[in-house]
Amino acid sequence: PKVNISRSLAICGLVAAISGCVTLQRSGFATWEIDDDSNPAPPEAVLEGIPLHSGQIVASEQGSPQSLFLSLLVAESLPWVHTGVVAIEDGVPWLYEAQGEIRPSLKGPPTRNIGGGVRRVPLDSFIERERFIGIFDPPSGVDGAAVARYARERYLQGTRFDAYFDTSDPSKVYCGEFTALALSAGGAPPRRVSPFTANRSLGIMLDWLEIRSNAVIPAGMVVEDGRRVALLSPGDSRAQIAAYFAMKDELHRRFTPEQKLGNVLSFSPIRMLGVQPEVRAFMDRVNDEAAGWDGLSSPDLIARVREIAAGSLGEFVPATSVSAGLGY
Repeated sequence: PKVNISRSLAICGLVAAISGCVTLQRSGFATWEIDDDSNPAPPEAVLEGIPLHSGQIVASEQGSPQSLFLSLLVAESLPWVHTGVVAIEDGVPWLYEAQGEIRPSLKGPPTRNIGGGVRRVPLDSFIERERFIGIFDPPSGVDGAAVARYARERYLQGTRFDAYFDTSDPSKVYCGEFTALALSAGGAPPRRVSPFTANRSLGIMLDWLEIRSNAVIPAGMVVEDGRRVALLSPGDSRAQIAAYFAMKDELHRRFTPEQKLGNVLSFSPIRMLGVQPEVRAFMDRVNDEAAGWDGLSSPDLIARVREIAAGSLGEFVPATSVSAGLGY
């Protein structure tokens, strides 16, 4: 008999959306590190060898200009810029996350045009869309089922995304706040907050964005006391992951109070954020060279990233009175 291919594909897509079918394959990943001894309890689900439990926290980063902006935004240099909560439902791993949806606009600050909210996505599809992924067990003693239950309830309530990082308004949440609240529901101690970076140029940007808050719960602080279960990346080796975070740390170190945000990032109403060419060249060179850094110690890797930065961006001299490019 004839088969209606379009109809069959539509049905398959619907089944995948409903069931969260696992299509993830570790063979397609450059980095797939698993610590299967991190939790003595039997896993509720296993995703290509990753032991999963409700209440685990996923931290991630896309390596985009937005990732770099969020990293420069907070006073402490931290890995990761996004987090979500794992929930195992009928044996299928899902992720709950507070995700903003940017709508390009030629009028007014972009924060006025950000939609989105708490959403539920299959964990495998989330992993496939990110550049760097870490999966963490919550702190010891935390009730993972309660963490996942809180996340699910906020999703069912239709909680909206908070583009202004305003923790005084619980009706809207951003990713770090959402995950921190979920952990608190499971009995975890409050997550640490970080003030925004004391930078004049950044302050002007925050004023334009109408962000009145002065502190945020960064993704790196959400998972700082969790035990990492897995480290994954579709396209980057373990050394390239470490080099990326070292590169971000170096840019953060150079982002002193008088530094210009426009020396690092470019802005346009349509493309929103971009990376300045010299910074992009630095990032690309680090990534390319790091492909051959397997086995390099962490101090040597950091030293090599700083050496590349000096050659690409100029020697770094800590100062607050003069700003002439990234190297002063």
